[in-house]
Amino acid sequence: MKSGKRDVASSSKNDAAFDADAILFHLGSIGWFQFRFFICLAYAVLFPTATILVFNFTGATPAHRCFVDGCDDSISPQYLAEWMDPAVIRDLHINAKEWQCEFPKFAILSDCANITTNDVCDGWIFDKSIFSSTIVTDFLLVCNDSWKPTFVSSLTMGGIMVGAFFLGPLPDIIGRRKSVLILSLWVSVFGIGLSFSRNYEEFAVLRFLNGMGCIALMQALAIWGVEAIASNVRVKFIFVIYCFQSLGNLLTGLLAYLVRDWVTLQLYLFIPMTVTVTYFFVLPESTRWLTVKKRYAEAKKIYERAALLNKSEIPPHLLLIPVGDPPECLTVGASSPSCNSPEDASPWISIWHIFKTTCLLRRLLILFCTWASAMLSYYGLSYSASNLSNDVHLNFVLIILVEIPAYVIGMFAVDLLGRRAVITITFMLGGTFCLLAGIVPHDHYELIVGFSLVGKFFISMQLVTVNVITAELFPTASRGLTIGLCSTMGKMGGIFAPIMSAMGAEDRSLPYVIFGGINLTVGMLSLMLPETKDLPIPATIQEAKDLELKTLDSFGCFRKRQRQSTIALNTSTNSI
Repeated sequence: MKSGKRDVASSSKNDAAFDADAILFHLGSIGWFQFRFFICLAYAVLFPTATILVFNFTGATPAHRCFVDGCDDSISPQYLAEWMDPAVIRDLHINAKEWQCEFPKFAILSDCANITTNDVCDGWIFDKSIFSSTIVTDFLLVCNDSWKPTFVSSLTMGGIMVGAFFLGPLPDIIGRRKSVLILSLWVSVFGIGLSFSRNYEEFAVLRFLNGMGCIALMQALAIWGVEAIASNVRVKFIFVIYCFQSLGNLLTGLLAYLVRDWVTLQLYLFIPMTVTVTYFFVLPESTRWLTVKKRYAEAKKIYERAALLNKSEIPPHLLLIPVGDPPECLTVGASSPSCNSPEDASPWISIWHIFKTTCLLRRLLILFCTWASAMLSYYGLSYSASNLSNDVHLNFVLIILVEIPAYVIGMFAVDLLGRRAVITITFMLGGTFCLLAGIVPHDHYELIVGFSLVGKFFISMQLVTVNVITAELFPTASRGLTIGLCSTMGKMGGIFAPIMSAMGAEDRSLPYVIFGGINLTVGMLSLMLPETKDLPIPATIQEAKDLELKTLDSFGCFRKRQRQSTIALNTSTNSI
């Protein structure tokens, strides 16, 4: 095969029945069938990540002080009350923490104060100039309970990790279509339920459950869309979808600026998400998944409807429903979509064979490292850049804005340079800028923030490319399960990100040096991954093993392909 691109026009007679890439070639790269998927998924991905990041606003801790009995109005108390003279206000701004849990110096209080020396705060007044209400103001999560908002944030990340592991396999087990229906209901119901939490405990449990569904829904949507798109536009589709994810985050920041009440903000965000439930009735099941499950009649009907929508024709031999073992299945090593072995039909048997196959297991372990490193760096750099200004809404927008140009440039870079090259380059450059941020003198704050944002630019590009290559390296039966496992490892890295950020309070340089060192190390490991540019998605274990022929040898050259009797990669008869 001289090129990674499939030359369907010249070899269509050699393509096996229900070869998804060949059929999608004949359907065309862009048509009503694909456009319908794009519109639905572009809307759906506005929400999953936004529902997680909205906690920046719903869980924010506004400025607050003790309620001074005898001075403050018990009906409508004001943070800057009329009884406070300039000296008191100045002390409140300078020594804000001294006003939050214990009463300040009695010498500066007005004579109206009805307190004694041993009194501690049992009531608080919050500054409502930025937030009219958050869970902190409603559930009084201050002083001895000030750790609870941070715990909820960590609990959400834990829910994301658990969801990636337990709910991530759903698309492989029950199908992409049913999974999106169930997970959309899951996220919508628990998300709306958050607005009606009566106490902190209810909110924490619902937040954990909501986090479980968010990442699993994002995975199901990505897999569903990728498998409906022709290989020549598949990667651009993924990057554009991630642009819409960032757009959803930006809209969340704008909505939070307009709606300062956390209950209303939650409802405004989650109620529109219920629209995704209707996708079950609008979009068809993944034909790749149906083919793996040998439900050929259903897949054929979907392909025929797609051909009508796109006003195209599919060669009849590509839609022949196999009866028994087709002739091509009798060939040793055959890997046609119509002759799947048990390990290519069951996700659990497929993942077991991945663990037993040295090259596939090595590939999976390297991806575990790339996901964990990418998530650790992504969230760690986001936390480090969160103090760009005193405006919490502006901080949020700036952090998200850097992602969109990263996705746009990455969209073209992965096709120009290849997936592996982009991953390696972004790890290396991201790590370098992290190290620069760590060694810059402490008094050059703007330079430190600039380097960290540039690092986040490369990490954002890297994160999507890692998603892309993960979906292209494993067989259809276990694709959702492997993505779920990788995502779980990624979330473990994300859990450590706040810890890394907290370490910066003691030594500002240490987190950046750690991020830089990890990125540079993983960047070297990523060179061992196969290149998937211009290659069809593997449908079987054998096809996934054949991708090992696209790795680099110790001299950095492509491994030579052994002579094969066929042209296409997915009909290779050589076992690795």
